[in-house]
Amino acid sequence: MAGIGVVIRDSEGVVIAALSDRIILPPSVEDVEAMACRWAMHFALEIGIRDVVFEWDSEVIFKHLTSDSDCLAAFGNLVDDSRRAAANFISCSFSHVKRKGNAVADNLAKLAKHSIAPQIWLEDIYSDATNLVIADRSFC
Repeated sequence: MAGIGVVIRDSEGVVIAALSDRIILPPSVEDVEAMACRWAMHFALEIGIRDVVFEWDSEVIFKHLTSDSDCLAAFGNLVDDSRRAAANFISCSFSHVKRKGNAVADNLAKLAKHSIAPQIWLEDIYSDATNLVIADRSFC
């Protein structure tokens, strides 16, 4: 099993929503990252977020999302779905961050591996992640 962690912040870096879910382990890390990308975009749309900047610590996924070329990788269908979802936002851009600047999402992904059901937080995140949220904000 693998996990996906998504954190949605406002323009001040305050967490407004988070998602943690367990998935069947895909063939590669890039597949997991592409799935997380798609889930993040659909989650943001579901909760009504329309002006977004998506931050990824996967340079591979970032490059595919921002490329004008078709994604011919095995996870290309996930990237294409994310590109289509991006058209539903008023404003949508992508940014690459270092791994330690994405610690909360990584921690949520690790938590998900041991969860039975998806977990969603709105306006608050589980207490064990509070220190990570504070540290993570310095990279926003």
